[in-house]
Amino acid sequence: MEKKIKIIIMSIIIVVFGILIYRLIPMAKEEVLNSNVEQVSLNEIFNTKGHFYVYFSREDCRYCKNIEKDINDLSSNLTVYMVDPELCENIIGYDWDEHELKYDVEIGEMLSNGDIKYYNDLTEKDIKEQYPAIDYKIVLANERYVELHKGKEAGKIYAVYTHPVLEKSDFQIDNFCVPAIPILVEFDSNNVIKYYFDDKEIIEYLGSDTEPLDKYWNLE
Repeated sequence: MEKKIKIIIMSIIIVVFGILIYRLIPMAKEEVLNSNVEQVSLNEIFNTKGHFYVYFSREDCRYCKNIEKDINDLSSNLTVYMVDPELCENIIGYDWDEHELKYDVEIGEMLSNGDIKYYNDLTEKDIKEQYPAIDYKIVLANERYVELHKGKEAGKIYAVYTHPVLEKSDFQIDNFCVPAIPILVEFDSNNVIKYYFDDKEIIEYLGSDTEPLDKYWNLE
């Protein structure tokens, strides 16, 4: 009887130990991934000299999670500071409605028989060349899409320009625009050199093999 009790106790200890290991390993991995990325404020950024990167992200952002390892790899060789825009003052948003009205292009439509017709006799190859995946995604607007995006019509096909258009004046200490996350901003001598928006642009810039989360061709 005593031997049986010992076996039961040992089994419980092994199970508990296994659960702890299962939970701690992902936490350890996350700690290693973020070990080279330092969290700072906007004031600290604009008081920092030299060449460095600022990575705007948030823990609950799945696009940020998608490139977590890539950012960590970048920070192994270069200086990368991390900022959660929700925790910063002087962060301003971006007018995506105005952006879509100005930059998105209607390129075709779905016919009543379900066939896709592109305007000006464009082919899929033509579209991919004119509207490359690094800057666009191709979308067939359904009723839900129309509800969320001004100026769109159900059944029409759009080349959606996914890159925000920002000027140097949009990157000031008291007026800093973060259109969405993730965004990687390159600084040199307190000035913004360039910015890389969403996971696909950051992946492209870093030359990573990581796959972007969003599809380029979305005609479903």
